[in-house]
Amino acid sequence: MTTGQPPTADLREHYRRLMSSTQWLGVGMCWTAVVPDDGRALTLDQIATRLAGNTPYRLHAPMPLEAIGPPEHDAYPVLVDRCGSTTVLFEWDYLGATPAALRRLSEGARVYSAWWNVNANNRLSFAAGGEHVLAIDALFPGRQEHHAGLARWPELQAMTDFFAEPAPEDLDEDEDDFDDRADYDWQAACLAVIDRTAGARLTSEWLVQPHPWVTVRMPDATR
Repeated sequence: MTTGQPPTADLREHYRRLMSSTQWLGVGMCWTAVVPDDGRALTLDQIATRLAGNTPYRLHAPMPLEAIGPPEHDAYPVLVDRCGSTTVLFEWDYLGATPAALRRLSEGARVYSAWWNVNANNRLSFAAGGEHVLAIDALFPGRQEHHAGLARWPELQAMTDFFAEPAPEDLDEDEDDFDDRADYDWQAACLAVIDRTAGARLTSEWLVQPHPWVTVRMPDATR
């Protein structure tokens, strides 16, 4: 890894504290930010329609996270709110990380998503203009050159410590442990780069405040 302070150092510390104080976040979550190209926030109906695809959905009045029931296939909940013109979505599972949902959400917008589960399966994703541009395993991201389209997310490209360094010329690539991430706080890094890019911050206060929410049918909405 490179040394020195990464461009997201302060944000990473915020998210380290958040993960430490709200430990259930490390078990599984998905945080998605939708940034409209024209600067005008999408309506809740537009977001719900894009999440659901061609399947039914329901919009619900604001409620705190703790008051919303557990996810079900026929009533999968996603919290939706705004930070300026950016729309943010919070969920317990992976809808916002699926290529189909990302493509729909990114029509006329840029979409950034971080998802992981209790087994450390994860995905850091980027979509724009209806195209699924990037899907990176944040625990084992490899090198920058492994990811076509990375230049379209300059804030992530600038986080050089997020990626493995090229092997020295005198070191056999098989001996170079690119994936030694034991001491790297990849979850905080994912949330920090989305924060830096979209200007939308996940906080402990956000997690206890009431938010509008939508229910969609899973797995139909992933198609």
